[in-house]
Amino acid sequence: MSPARLQPFPLAVLPDPAFALDGEQRVVAANPLAGTMYRAAPETLVGRCVDELLDDAGPLRAAAEAGRAVSALPLTGRRANGVPFMVDVSARVLDDGRLLCMLREADRARIVDEARRHFDVAFEQIPIGMALYSPDGEYVRVNDALCRFLARPASDLLGTRDQVLTHPDDRASDVEAAWRVLRGEFSTWQCEKRFVRPDGEIVWAAANLTFLRDEHGRPLCWMGHFQDITERRRQEGQWRRLAERDPLTDLLNRRHFADELTHALELMARDGGTAALLLIDLDDFKDVNDSHGHAAGDVVLCAVADILRARVRRGDFTARLGGDEFAVLLVDCSLEDAMRVADDVIAGISGERFPVAQGCRISASVGVVSLPRDGIGTDGLMAAADRAMYDAKAVGGGRVRTS
Repeated sequence: MSPARLQPFPLAVLPDPAFALDGEQRVVAANPLAGTMYRAAPETLVGRCVDELLDDAGPLRAAAEAGRAVSALPLTGRRANGVPFMVDVSARVLDDGRLLCMLREADRARIVDEARRHFDVAFEQIPIGMALYSPDGEYVRVNDALCRFLARPASDLLGTRDQVLTHPDDRASDVEAAWRVLRGEFSTWQCEKRFVRPDGEIVWAAANLTFLRDEHGRPLCWMGHFQDITERRRQEGQWRRLAERDPLTDLLNRRHFADELTHALELMARDGGTAALLLIDLDDFKDVNDSHGHAAGDVVLCAVADILRARVRRGDFTARLGGDEFAVLLVDCSLEDAMRVADDVIAGISGERFPVAQGCRISASVGVVSLPRDGIGTDGLMAAADRAMYDAKAVGGGRVRTS
């Protein structure tokens, strides 16, 4: 049956989304409301098999072959982007043999009514955030606990997509997991994710999401509950920082710097590239402690840490290894550029005024090692940089020696 023979039938005047099928169960005409339902232009539906638009369309096909009408047949629709949705289909065979299908999607009230029998009482009373989403990810019901957690009234949440409130860095993983659930790979998803409140504050939630289906197996909605773990994550961050950072200067400590160096070597072994390791030692720093006390020495060490921070790029790694010894890992850096950074560090430290250490000369010796080196791992590179630094110190300090 060609599309031209369908023109006399006024699909556009029907009050519901509708399309017509030929004897091969392919769409030959669709009204604008059908395009809206399927998130596609109506003309793009023409030529598509009914199985692309409706899952489990067997009962509809059987009715067409038998020449009988069906009313409110519960089926699963499939939007142009692949998202499933609940739809009731009524159909009748026209005089010329075409099958006229009229569709009605479950509205927000019906989604809530269908889901209510599963958990209605617990939903409102549970002390953690609860939400229902449409298959497209829009909030259709929220409880007070979730409103408090997100710092938004229910009126702001309803109709809003969860992705809008999710931290940008967590959106991609959320979308990937959602599609795996929609494809039927699993029915639940657990993760820890961030939300952004209206004032910009970031809060953490342990999220547990389940995809519900009705008695016909059609997609009903997402159900999610969210436990506030912001304080736990804050404490974990503090403990992690204490484990990774030097408590005086807040630079990386020796152990974590070694981990980053090892990781850089692994990346270069896999992907190629170059880097450089700088080992920096303050000359005659003992004089500061002896003349002005350890508190003054601590002030000098913190000032040196600031000098190093100001002279490296974001993505480089700076550490205090202990005492007056520092290290810098310059990633994606040539030996020539590393030498310039080392000279800049020496000039910065030598030119800095340290009021707490008046009368003491503050300078630095730097050893520079290029990376990678065949057969030399983290410990070997640190030892090589240490030797280069002491060679520089032996000739008077303030000198850069490469190894």
